[in-house]
Amino acid sequence: MNIDFTGKTVLITGGASGAGTSIVREFAKTGADIAFTYNHSAPEELLNEFSDLKIKGYQFNQGDLSEIDVLIDRIMKDFGRIDVLVNNAGIYPARSFDTMSEQDYDNMMDINTKGVFFLSRAISKAMKQGSIINISSINATNPAVRLIHYGMSKAAIEMETRCLAYELGPEIRVNCIAPGLIYKEGQEKWIPGWTESYQERSALHRLVDPSEIGKAAVFFASDLASAVTGQILTVDCGVSLAPYFYNEVEDES
Repeated sequence: MNIDFTGKTVLITGGASGAGTSIVREFAKTGADIAFTYNHSAPEELLNEFSDLKIKGYQFNQGDLSEIDVLIDRIMKDFGRIDVLVNNAGIYPARSFDTMSEQDYDNMMDINTKGVFFLSRAISKAMKQGSIINISSINATNPAVRLIHYGMSKAAIEMETRCLAYELGPEIRVNCIAPGLIYKEGQEKWIPGWTESYQERSALHRLVDPSEIGKAAVFFASDLASAVTGQILTVDCGVSLAPYFYNEVEDES
């Protein structure tokens, strides 16, 4: 089916890198007007890629709540409306439980949880009708060494999704995507064996392609999901289906 977002404005946080860029690209295919945020340098290459569309980037620190109203004012001035919010921006620093500092913990929660909460609240008032899509992680429900604070921050996002879906309906639908390990060139060098292990354990024997997160976001925002709200969609190539035990059982028949 042809999904057409012509005349609608989509705001994607953290749209200048990683899966965020793929989310931008997938919405661009639908003809949407796109506003996206970035935290450091302006992504001129991304802007040039879609020079035929109405697209604009905004520098934004999600951990600084004072920047939220400024961001929304600028987007409303430039686009006149916001129909879809994709809360993609977040951080992923690994820290051990024994050595994690208070600052490490606070930074994670400020950006991944508190920033998403207050941005969603402000956008919902400006949106009036539309869709909010949060990006969680399989770490919200699956423990991982050195990522306890990350898992906690994403678990909170999943509960926020359910609560907001009930509170903001029927005008605004709220859903969440929980990605598994997303392919990124060179990542096998960061933690040797990580990629191979994931591929072996996943039902599809591969990593998640970034474009697949973008496609899931487009689905949630579209009329194809018009009756879907408060849901968590796991996009992990089936790694969460991996059995706990691999011991083979002989066929006794």
